[in-house]
Amino acid sequence: MEKRDGRIIALPADGVFEKHYDVIVVGLGTAGSMAAIAAARKGLSVLGIERLNCMGGTGTVGGVVGYYYGNRGGIFEDIDSQVAAYQRQDDFAPFQGVHAEIKNWIMDTQAVKAGTEVSYESFVIGVYRDEHKVRGLCWVSPAGIHRTSASVVIDSTGNAEVCELAGCALDMGRELDGECQPFSNVQMKLYPNGAVGNFYTDSGYIHVADPDSVTQAIIDSNLLGTHLQETFTGEALLLKTAALLGIRESRRIVGEERVTFADVLEDRLTAEPVFFGFSNLDNHGKDMAFESENQQDWLVAASLFGPNMNVPVPMGALIPQGFDGLLAAGRCISLDHDIASAIRQKRDMEKSGEVAANIAYLAIRDHVHVKEVPYAKLKELLVETKCLKVGQTLEFQEITPQEDHERKPIPASKWLTDPQAIKEGLSGDKPGIAIWSAKRLGGSIIASLKEWTDQHDEPLLRKNSALALGLMGESASLPVLREIVYSRDLYLPRTSRKYNQPHLFAAIYLLGRLKDLEIMPELMRFMRNETFMETLEADSSNDEFIFDRTELYFQFFSFSMMAALRIADQYEEWRPQIDEVVTGRFSDPNFELIITLKTHIKEANGFLKNKMNERVHRIYSAYTSRWN
Repeated sequence: MEKRDGRIIALPADGVFEKHYDVIVVGLGTAGSMAAIAAARKGLSVLGIERLNCMGGTGTVGGVVGYYYGNRGGIFEDIDSQVAAYQRQDDFAPFQGVHAEIKNWIMDTQAVKAGTEVSYESFVIGVYRDEHKVRGLCWVSPAGIHRTSASVVIDSTGNAEVCELAGCALDMGRELDGECQPFSNVQMKLYPNGAVGNFYTDSGYIHVADPDSVTQAIIDSNLLGTHLQETFTGEALLLKTAALLGIRESRRIVGEERVTFADVLEDRLTAEPVFFGFSNLDNHGKDMAFESENQQDWLVAASLFGPNMNVPVPMGALIPQGFDGLLAAGRCISLDHDIASAIRQKRDMEKSGEVAANIAYLAIRDHVHVKEVPYAKLKELLVETKCLKVGQTLEFQEITPQEDHERKPIPASKWLTDPQAIKEGLSGDKPGIAIWSAKRLGGSIIASLKEWTDQHDEPLLRKNSALALGLMGESASLPVLREIVYSRDLYLPRTSRKYNQPHLFAAIYLLGRLKDLEIMPELMRFMRNETFMETLEADSSNDEFIFDRTELYFQFFSFSMMAALRIADQYEEWRPQIDEVVTGRFSDPNFELIITLKTHIKEANGFLKNKMNERVHRIYSAYTSRWN
């Protein structure tokens, strides 16, 4: 199988291989570097193919040198500890995070010591298949074209490039429009205290399967005003811009098993995990109105951006469906778009590489297909290196990235079940856990929620109870939800450490889900023009998500458009009116829908703007085409 002019084609193979390896690892980034080292340490013959000139990917040449979340444990810990030992020496400049250059050196050293053969500046251009069994690769290096066989190939390219060549089923992005999260571009700087550290901003959107889009993203992000300036007046000195983009999401395999956010919410989790992903639902997008209902339930209606979840990943998520001799590691494993934002942290991706190596080792040693590897044997190997820890469970916990990750678990069973405790939570400014607890309880709490929506002397209890009822699909929530919209209620809960969602947009979203015909005229007003915003003020503490009035209007328009479309699915008579309003807005040359891209530096907040007209219009056109 080869790719020519963007198409995968099948060609006859002569079956002559120049060399055989037990394992070929393609992509020696976050996951692949650990896969190559772990496989070689098991005594396997290993070839690592990497298009760059170093290992580590995002965590080294990509400049993302710190850890956000993710679980500790696994062979990466030993490598990081070796890096830390060198960092403490006086002959290395102080470094904020894991020293990228030292880590490159340590990984090269460990790979060679274990017996891995590495080919840098090399690319895979074809896959040899016998039915659905991958037999080897055609690849090119500075020395020329090679044909190499392998018992197992591990695709850790990040973009499932080998799996694509093999003909595996893939998916990408969210369901509504296939869009992925924004990517980042990192700068390395020398700070006044003499330490080297990084600075990054979200830099735009990229279509990773389109080479022209990738090239343009590299150029455009390098020319951003936060990166390339006429004069650098800050105290920190610019050292370099990272050569590798920080891509959060790309293509994913359709695996023998799949992890979805719906499974997490409904407690449908594997009993045979190979590693746990630990993070919050860290979606960097600002167009939340276009995300799935599950994600909007969690992030918009309940404002639960902050709680971290410890999600078990099964072995089948690393095995492309229907294939043998092929594994995936890294961000291209089998996840849905929603949960992918919680299972992409560097620690967890490093673990996925180690897991893939151990699956390959057992399949080769025991002469079985990769999907037939016994879980008990695999678990034993993973527990030995602490890649997998016995007793881990799903948990939701609010901690900051700087806190110790050796934490006491808070199991999902700790959701509130006592109506009085739920009432207290709904009465406060951090209602998210109580809202979701009420949703989980279902019918037994509905009567109480209805009663609480009538308590006008407790406005937070009243409104939060309505949000909970709305999540449960109860029409009793409609009067309060409408009231929130009519009053333009931008009250911001404090459930999460940041990115909480105003009551107003939660109410608009839920009214759309509930197909509320009565709210349609108000949604039309929101979309028709933005003059109603002249007297509105958003909570400035939320300016990283809604930076200015322009961005505030984007939220009004996008949430109102999607709510109106959902209502018009049922009430056809509104379709011409929606089309008149939306088409009229997009035909106005002065109409702009703008978001600002997120940054971890407050001073740069609101600096980078992204026009969303084309995307929103494309979503509208695709949605309404279903009516025809």
